[in-house]
Amino acid sequence: MTINIDQAIIPLSHINNYFNIRKSIVASHELSQSPFNQAPAWICSPNILEIAQGVEPDSIYQHVGIDISQPYDDTLISTRQCMQLVRWTQQVIPIKHLGLALGKLMTLSHHGQAGIAVMTQDTLEKAMKMACQFGELLFPALKYRYKKNQQHCSIEFAQNCNIEDLHQFFVEIKITSYYHIFKHLCGPDKEAAFVRFSFSQPSYSHLYKNYFKCPIEFNADVSELAIPTEYSNQVLSLANRFMASNAQKNVFDSVPVSGLNMLPIKLRKIILHSNGVFPSLESAAETLGMSGRTLRRRLSDEGSSYQAVLNEVRTQLAKELLGDAEKNITDIAFLLGFGDTSAFTKAFKKWTKMSPSEFKKSNRPTEIKSLL
Repeated sequence: MTINIDQAIIPLSHINNYFNIRKSIVASHELSQSPFNQAPAWICSPNILEIAQGVEPDSIYQHVGIDISQPYDDTLISTRQCMQLVRWTQQVIPIKHLGLALGKLMTLSHHGQAGIAVMTQDTLEKAMKMACQFGELLFPALKYRYKKNQQHCSIEFAQNCNIEDLHQFFVEIKITSYYHIFKHLCGPDKEAAFVRFSFSQPSYSHLYKNYFKCPIEFNADVSELAIPTEYSNQVLSLANRFMASNAQKNVFDSVPVSGLNMLPIKLRKIILHSNGVFPSLESAAETLGMSGRTLRRRLSDEGSSYQAVLNEVRTQLAKELLGDAEKNITDIAFLLGFGDTSAFTKAFKKWTKMSPSEFKKSNRPTEIKSLL
């Protein structure tokens, strides 16, 4: 998929996390004056600190023509505007490794509901897949791909549109951020297998060792953060399915349908908001402003279908409802639009390889534990 560089699809509230650059910055001379339990995210010279602390996000946005009359949560910007923001910031804060520095600032807490959804997944593998999904949603200028083999599970990053010379900057931010998020989720004793960058070795490459403790490669076929596969099934300390599901819903609710860059995601949001009365393909197409035939063709072009998206939503809702001890399987079947429990059971087994009763039994202790 290639996105339109001028289409307003990036939430300003998300971008503000990166361009509100006065967070977690410490001048180098302060290190000897104040004790720190852990190293600050960004240590810089006093003059850079003074510049960074004087940068007001609103002034940056106005400088590149972004309308800030509406709340950030209601404002979408284009990839081109985001690139203009970066270029302007690079002029104001003239350090070559700005992408690395900003990436380390981007902890899970800075990502709001998206961060909560990631940190409360059951396992690291699910957290990585969720990070890819939200990456594509909140910053679609890059493509995110999760892959796994016997040695490594990894996230690959590639261009989703022509971001010109800023490809290096954006990849540095994402890989640095995801690397430190991995360390936070799994513990400081765990280490990534490697990080790879598809661009040539920069002049400031010696600074990379300040941000990554794993092997670093340049001129790779693809930019990638790889984790040993043995960590992929590690249960996360904050795992909580109820919180994860609620945070995921909040993220999707926060982005207007017009700002969702992938058609299956737009359709998924429409189905989720149908209050149990799932729309037909024709009805959903009308809501999206197209014909049923066009919707079917465009979903096919993106490797999906109406039934696949509907089944995905039904699976998610079924799992949430089965986690409620007060709801029986017959009621859940009807809530999800099935005529009887046998049809629901057959469908659920196809989706999850388990019967509803098996899922309910196997997950109840986990749900109770996670709420304590």
